[in-house]
Formats: sequence, C-alpha cells, structure tokens
Amino acid sequence: MNKPLIFGAGAAIVALGAAPYFIGNSVQQRVNTAITGINDMPVYSANVVSYEKGWFSSTADIELAFDLNALMAAQQLDPQEVPTEENPSIMATLVAHHGPVFFSNDVGIGKVQYTVSIDAEALREHMSWDNTKPLYINTGAIGLLGGLAYSDEIPAFVAEGEDGFSASFSGFKGEANQQGENIVYTSEKSTFAMSDNTFSFSMNDLDMTMTFKGDFMKALKGELFESEATAHIASIIVAGLDEQKGEVTLDKLSFVTNTEINEATNTANVYVEYALEKAVGPDMEASDMALGLAINNLELDFVKAYQEFNNNALTVPADQLGDKLKGFVQDNLLSQLQVEPEINITKLKATVPEGSFTAQANTKLVGITALPGTMEDVAYWISHLLADAKISADKAFAESMTSGYMMGQILANPQAQNMTAEEIKAAADQQAPMMLNAFAEQGFLKITEQGYETDLEFKDGKATVNGTPVPLPFAPQ
Repeated sequence: MNKPLIFGAGAAIVALGAAPYFIGNSVQQRVNTAITGINDMPVYSANVVSYEKGWFSSTADIELAFDLNALMAAQQLDPQEVPTEENPSIMATLVAHHGPVFFSNDVGIGKVQYTVSIDAEALREHMSWDNTKPLYINTGAIGLLGGLAYSDEIPAFVAEGEDGFSASFSGFKGEANQQGENIVYTSEKSTFAMSDNTFSFSMNDLDMTMTFKGDFMKALKGELFESEATAHIASIIVAGLDEQKGEVTLDKLSFVTNTEINEATNTANVYVEYALEKAVGPDMEASDMALGLAINNLELDFVKAYQEFNNNALTVPADQLGDKLKGFVQDNLLSQLQVEPEINITKLKATVPEGSFTAQANTKLVGITALPGTMEDVAYWISHLLADAKISADKAFAESMTSGYMMGQILANPQAQNMTAEEIKAAADQQAPMMLNAFAEQGFLKITEQGYETDLEFKDGKATVNGTPVPLPFAPQ
C-alpha cells in the first residue's frame, strides 16, 4: 500500500474540511472592517445585530442608520422641523457560504459565495414590488485567487403618496466581473417616472458602465481610486416647471468620468464630461452641447483631508463652520498648491437658434511656496496664474450676443424711454456688427471664415488678448 499517497490524500481531505472555518474567520474580519469604516463616518452608523458563524456558512444581520437628528442639530434647526424622532435605518442581511467548496443553491469553488439583501418590508406600506424579492439584493463570489464577480438587482416598483404623488421604476440589474486588476460593472437599461398634481418627471433608458481598480473601503470613505465610468440616458422629460406648464425635453444625455492615480507623485487627474444632443422647452432650444472638465494634479493627501473635513462638517454648527474652514485651509492647502494644480475646460460647445460657439481653457497655479497673508489677495493669485483660452463663435451667434448687450446699453439710456421694443432691437441689431468690427480693429477679436475668435493668455501677472497687452485690475506691480 502506498502510505505517502494515503497520508497525502488524508491531509488534503483535512485541509478541505478545515479551510471553511478559516475562510469563515476572514468573512467576519471583512464585515468588522466594513462596520468600522462606516462608523468612522459622521452621521452614519452600522451595528451587527446578530452574527452566526458555522463551519460552512455565516449569517449576519446588520443595521445601517443615518443620524438625521445630529445633522439637524448641527444646522441649528427647530426640533419641530425634524421629520422624525428616530433616525432612519435599514436592516441588511448577509449570508456567506465558505469555500474552497461551497454549497448553496449550487455547488461551486472559491473562497466565498455571498448574498447581501435588504428586505425593507416597512416600505411596502407606500411601495409595491414583487412579494418574493427583497428591495435590493447583491449576489456574488470571491474566487480562490481573489477575483470578484457579482450581480445586483432592484425590482420594479410603484409608489403612491399624498397630493396625487405617484412613482414607478422599471427595475435595475447590474453585473460585475474581474478583468485583470480591474472590476468591470455594467447595467441594463432602467426607466423612472414620478408625478403629482402639478409636476411630472420621467427618465428613460438609463444604463451605465464602470471600470475601477480599488477597494470597497476607499469608495466608502470617498477616497480617489483609478476608475472609468460612462452613463447614458435616452431622454428626460419634465413638465410643470412654470405656470404655463410647458414641457422640457432633454434627448441623449451622456456622462463620462475618468480618474487616474500617479503613485510616484501621490497625485490624481480627474476628468468629467457632460454631453446633451438636444434640449427643447417653452423658452429654449439647443443642440450639440458638451462640457469637458479636467482637474489635474490633485494631491491625494489633500483630497483625503478634505473628505474628512467635509464629513465632519456635517455635524459642525453653522456658526462655527467658517473658523473650521479657515483652519483646514491653513493646515492643508499649501501641499495642494505646491504640486501646481490645473483646472482645464477641454471642451465647451453648444448650438442655439442664434448660432453656435466653442471654447476651451487651461488654468494652472505655479511657483507657490507659501500661502498669501490673506486668501483675498487677488494680486497674489494673479502673479501665480498661468492660463490660456480660445473662444470661437460663428457670425450669427456673435452678432446676437452683441445685440443683446447693446439692448441693455440702450435701455439704460434715459433718451430711449420713448422707444418701442422693436425699435430698440432694430437699433441694437444695427450697432452689433459695427461694435464687433471695432473690437477686431483693436485686436480683441480675430475675423475668421465662420465668424470670430479670440485667444487669451495670462502669464507672469500679465494678460494679453490675441497678443495685445490688457491691463488687469489688482495686478502685481
């Protein structure tokens, strides 16, 4: 008989039998870490109501609460304005099956298979959804090598309230999978609508995709980590915003964000972009709109300190917040300024009935080694500002904007009191091209084939427009 083989097989069986117990300990440690992280955040709290750890599975009931009373007290609101004497809370249930071989509805291999659910039965008084489902459920597994995969769901529901209020939601389903060091999350399309006796809102076909590399606790604490995200909405329709009850329709909205971390410099770059294909309302019409904003060289320690300050500020009385903010600035701002932060508008564009325009701008603070004596020292900030911008507009848009400015000037003239609105507009329209040509002759505008453009630059405390020096108020001498 091959005794080494027998002993090896026996050791493997013992290991497989003992492993679930130690994996169960790991699950409990993760839960405790998450609980501690939540409790470290002001106005939020988490409490393990019960935790039962077995050899092959663990079950926990966790109460999550929001300290609304502390928040209201900090804002010095009348106690009668607080909507409830008890802080709102929900109960989450965790069921974890321990690996390396777990037995639940299916047999699988991995470290842990888990389910987190929120029944929220108390909400059924005002909401209605599938009786067989919780209001939220997240089911996933952590592989033997640490890979994470999960799916989550909010079922379709309807709700009713006072004054004719009603709401409906088509439901939400998402799925995440590990791809290398990243987790990729995608969702199916969802639709939400609500209305009352005077107002209605609907959001149609929302879907999103996210890719991130980080851990849950960083997200919970609001810390930055590498990620990309996109979201699309087919349309948003709002009615009842004004007395005419006109309808506003926004078509094909998109949102993009990207965060990059540079560990060598301990900084992050964050990019955010909004786009809207078309907007139509009683008094507006626009299309091809976009705004791209890049915030570069964010010092991670400053971001972390700001997030901590921001969380703590929730429970700081309003009359003390100003002094707390000054203290935060004195203690933390210099480290951020020394890495030369940038705020850049990478794109800004829109088309309206009057025409279209585009713009971009780059701004950066450079050469700062000490804070100014007072933050209101404009000359100090100008001396450290490095910036450039380009603005372009077609002829129709430029003339329309200039005409609007001229109408304001004409109306401010007492001699125009007897002029009709049509006469004022006609006079403004006539003067607009002449004013634009005058600006072009002075070098403040450049005439292009499409219309006009201008380039601005700030450097060494001085400003130029299309290369022409422009005096600045409060500029350093």
